[in-house]
Amino acid sequence: MTDNETIARAIKGDQVAQRTLYETHHAAAFRLAYLLLRDTCDAEEVVQDAFIYAFSNLRRYDPERGSFWAWLRVILVSRCRNKRRRKRLACISLEALAAAGQAAADPEPSGDPVGMLDALGTRRMVWEALQHVSSGARDVLVLRYYEGLSYAEIADILDCSNDAARARATHGKTQLRRLLAAPEDETIREAVPVSIRCEGGVR
Repeated sequence: MTDNETIARAIKGDQVAQRTLYETHHAAAFRLAYLLLRDTCDAEEVVQDAFIYAFSNLRRYDPERGSFWAWLRVILVSRCRNKRRRKRLACISLEALAAAGQAAADPEPSGDPVGMLDALGTRRMVWEALQHVSSGARDVLVLRYYEGLSYAEIADILDCSNDAARARATHGKTQLRRLLAAPEDETIREAVPVSIRCEGGVR
């Protein structure tokens, strides 16, 4: 069944259809919530809340405006931001995301062990720097470079203009450049992050 067919059944209270929607989109929802909240328990709590809301309001979903995942993503990001406002979260390592089985796979895995280690080091460095970027800019960078969304999609999710989304991304990349440009190692300034593929890199 397509999402729309499954949704039609879920609206009628079909628990199998609801379970199908949940299982289809849970991993992506958890990954995004984890990237935004940086805490496993909080991410799972927000994901559950987002699904409960979605299932209770399925009649409001309009397939002509986008996919079910796009609609759920808006709900999820909103709840992540509300959660973050209520709680200051400790930073975590990139390895925790991988350990949870939710890390994004490299699009072109390398067979070179040295290259893989270099890529992991760069990815970890970028992730750790990202935790010190202001929350508004970090949200845009996560949605843009970890989720691969367009600025129009980001603007819709964050309820802002395209120009505002782009401005936040620019502000975030400026912060990343400052954080990554360690005085003792100027070569970091030229590093192109694996996880965040900016236009022309972080420059």
